[in-house]
Amino acid sequence: MKNVKFIAVSGFFSSGSSAVVDLLKEYKGTYECEAEIRIIKDPYGLSQLEQALTDHWDLLNSAAAIRDYLWLCKICNRSNSNPFSPVGLSYAKKITPQFMSISKQFIDDITDFTYKSDFFYQKFKKNYIQYVMDRWRMGAEFYSHGKLPLANRNGELSHFSHPTKEEFQKAASEYLVRLFENCITDQNEGYVILDQAVSTNDTEPIHKYLGDAKMIIVDRDPRDMYVEDLVRWRENLDKDVSSKEAGLHYVMRHRALRENIPVDDDSIMTVKFEDLVLDYEYTKTRIEQFVQFDRSNHIRPYTFLIPEKSARNIGIWKQYYGQFQDAIDAIKENLEDYCYEGE
Repeated sequence: MKNVKFIAVSGFFSSGSSAVVDLLKEYKGTYECEAEIRIIKDPYGLSQLEQALTDHWDLLNSAAAIRDYLWLCKICNRSNSNPFSPVGLSYAKKITPQFMSISKQFIDDITDFTYKSDFFYQKFKKNYIQYVMDRWRMGAEFYSHGKLPLANRNGELSHFSHPTKEEFQKAASEYLVRLFENCITDQNEGYVILDQAVSTNDTEPIHKYLGDAKMIIVDRDPRDMYVEDLVRWRENLDKDVSSKEAGLHYVMRHRALRENIPVDDDSIMTVKFEDLVLDYEYTKTRIEQFVQFDRSNHIRPYTFLIPEKSARNIGIWKQYYGQFQDAIDAIKENLEDYCYEGE
């Protein structure tokens, strides 16, 4: 197994984390996963799976959590090669063609045995026609006193898994290395850059699953993030996005997303997007020292991160101030320490 070192880069919706990713991939020995890694922090991901199997173990819920995790892997593995493709993240193409087989092996590694089951949650997930047909077949068998053995007894495969936290985390760590080790081309070790793999509100996975990875959190002027969410992505919309109330809702979200960031973890650093772009050399040096990169390995400077180009994304809120004035004023009033006031 190769020596894979992970660098997790995370942000807060339009905070500019891609700028740090662009910088890091200019260094020798780094690999950027082109897909966002959703299998750790997202619903049904590794963090929820660990909770179900270790913190809140139950026969039904643990089996359901494994089923849901494999479903998430299947969706992420699907190609999204054209607008008519089912939703997917193309992990087979962007990570490894063996993504599903490696994921299933991980589940096998933490499974004690498998069995057939037909729990209520499995019935709930059946489509309506299938559910009605199964009810009809069961009713026919029951009311015929067994003379018509039509009931569907082909239960789904369930996994019995009851690992300790240490066993789960060890298996998860080895699983993630197997997923990415073929991405490493420089001898037997290298850095894998994971974009949005770890939540800013739950940074423990960098220690539990990623071998004490380094994590860089990227922040930005909240007014720019608010405007970009609205104008570019059209996400997280209030009914009246220009109102003071909408601005206060954004303030509430802004604070909640940052309330659990550790302040004494040497594996985590926070970078301001504006500092990286406008004070490039100083901030680049900070990042190099943090991830322990040799400056001489910066072999492709200004290839992906071009500070002059990225600077155009600073202060974009000013272009929309007249349109979203009340909301922007509310954000400035309540989040002044996060706002960038440079020219």
